Amino acid sequence: MLITIIFSAIEAILLFLGIFSPFARIQEFWIFKEEFSIHSLIIALFDQQNFLLGGTILVFGVLIPLMRLCTNFVPITRLKNLNLHKLAMVDIFLISFLLFSSQLSFFFEVSLLKGFYFLFAALVVSYVNHWTMKSMK
Repeated sequence: MLITIIFSAIEAILLFLGIFSPFARIQEFWIFKEEFSIHSLIIALFDQQNFLLGGTILVFGVLIPLMRLCTNFVPITRLKNLNLHKLAMVDIFLISFLLFSSQLSFFFEVSLLKGFYFLFAALVVSYVNHWTMKSMK
C-alpha cells in the first residue's frame, strides 16, 4: 500500500507539472514563436469559443487522469472497471499528431518542452503503479 501511495504522489506531482509547464513551442515561418502549456491551451480554446476541442483536452488530458489517481485510493469499482488508462493522456496523442504534421510542412516547426516530458513521465509512473497494484492482489 505504501508503494501505491508513493507512486500516486509522484504521478500527481508530474501531472501537475505537465499541465502547467510549457508543453511545446511552435515556430512559424522561422519568425514567430509561441509556447503553450495544456492549461493555457485549454483557456485559449475556451476563450475562442472552441468548446469541443477545449472540452476534449480538459476531459481526457486533465479530468480522467485525476479520476484515475483518485481510484488508487477510493475503491470505486465502476471507475476501476472502465480502465481509464486507455482514455487518459489524449494530449500526448494530439501533440504527436502536431509533430507529425510539422515534419511534413515547411511553414512551421514544433519543439517539445519540459511539460511534455512531465506528462509522459506521469503516464509511465501511472502504468508502473497500475502494474504493481495488480501484482500485489
